[in-house]
Amino acid sequence: MSVPRRFTGSLLLGLLLVVQGAPACAQDEEQTVEGEGIITEEAQVQAIITGPEDIAVGRTIVLDGSLSSVEGELKEFQWFLEGQEHPISETVEAVYTPEQAGVLVFRLTVTAVLRDGREVVSTAEHTVTVFSRKIVLIADATVSPEKLELHRQMAADEDVFLSVLSAAPSPTPIGAQQALTTLLSERSASLQGASAIVLWTDGITGLQALTGVLQEDGLLLAGVRNQSIVLLSERSLGTLGRIARGTFSALKPRQILLTRREALNPLFTTPTMDEYASVLAQRDIEFLRIDEESIGLRPWNLLSSLINLMLTKGVPGQTVILLLVLPVIAMILAFLKQIVGITTFGLYTPSIIALSFLALGWQIGVLFLCFIVATGYLTRTLMRRWRLLYIPKVAIILTVVSFTLLLLMGISAFFDVTFSRETIFILLIMSTLAESFLNLKTEQGWTSAILGIGETIMAALLCVFIVQWTLFQSMILAYPELLLLTVVIDVILGRWTGLRLVEYFRFREVFSHLQEE
Repeated sequence: MSVPRRFTGSLLLGLLLVVQGAPACAQDEEQTVEGEGIITEEAQVQAIITGPEDIAVGRTIVLDGSLSSVEGELKEFQWFLEGQEHPISETVEAVYTPEQAGVLVFRLTVTAVLRDGREVVSTAEHTVTVFSRKIVLIADATVSPEKLELHRQMAADEDVFLSVLSAAPSPTPIGAQQALTTLLSERSASLQGASAIVLWTDGITGLQALTGVLQEDGLLLAGVRNQSIVLLSERSLGTLGRIARGTFSALKPRQILLTRREALNPLFTTPTMDEYASVLAQRDIEFLRIDEESIGLRPWNLLSSLINLMLTKGVPGQTVILLLVLPVIAMILAFLKQIVGITTFGLYTPSIIALSFLALGWQIGVLFLCFIVATGYLTRTLMRRWRLLYIPKVAIILTVVSFTLLLLMGISAFFDVTFSRETIFILLIMSTLAESFLNLKTEQGWTSAILGIGETIMAALLCVFIVQWTLFQSMILAYPELLLLTVVIDVILGRWTGLRLVEYFRFREVFSHLQEE
């Protein structure tokens, strides 16, 4: 059978196109690997550069390419500096000493020979900022990225390299300091070479996070001796100064300056930190300077010295605050029970609930509390047919509540909500509220149980709204001796013999009849 001539011509034309297109496709694939450093299934080659991201003028830059991934026979390394045609190094490392400030872009080219004899090239770039003066700005989630970028531009206009470290927002109040500590631990190399470390955070969270990170790194701790720490705050500088004295004793920096946010821009225009305090005084910007001459702590303030020692030894500031506010919470609850006359599950339970709301945030705390009570009630309802004794039954309820907390924490972790060790213990203690609720429901019915837990939550929320006031927390940290006043107030409340406010409302009809008579 003869093949049609038209079909034969089409077949030959198609084969010709395929033969001509194959080298082009192979060339395009090789160019893609070489130009963009893409890893293909055949050529597992990737150039990787490790080294500093910023360095002072006159200091030597050492870049390392040893982490590059190469499958096959390595042919060569080539390091190029942007704007230069010839390589500056043909080894696994590149060494370069910049003589002026600016931005340098280094390019590493890794060439490898595969098993089939093909050469594959992968490239990578690394940017290094060379500075004559460097300032590190550490900010928490309360400072917007727009403000940080604006200050970065202002610093660049003054030929100052501003390295900004901004922490991610934390869903829990106690996690704010932990977020800053994690950030500083991961970016600790950014602190080196800075003439000043600026803390733009809420209260002393940034100061405590910086102290913890520096004390764990001997090299950074030695370097901070030549650096100044600037704390920007709108709170009382005198109150913050008492706390910062303990930090100065632990870190021994050149100085710690407590000032206002408007003092940030003059920092960029002031040539040296020795002149900075004079510039602030000339511009009438409030500041407080802490140095060797001003750190004298009064020896008779034993409680203040103890708090400063705990903070400088790395104890989280939020943990210290939770311990300090507990007497205040107990005093507020005693007032509500003795003077107002509200019904709560004792004094210990609402105190623990208030601490949990402080650690978790009251929204998450109320949600967890509702789940704990609901889980305890459902578990007890399901166990009615078993006719168990009271103690084993409570043990089973607490076990189910613990699994519920584990499930809730797993769901929270899925949404990037993490809890500290202190928070977990508080949650476990808070789980005992389920037993109090179930006992009251069994003895007095649903109405009394719901009223009791409702008033307990309201009392805890009132305590939270009072003690979470930032000014109050700063005062407690700076002057912990004020807590002795709570004992005096508790004594006064203990001698109260009059009627409670709720009783005036409850017996209003009796009072009206007495007035008529």
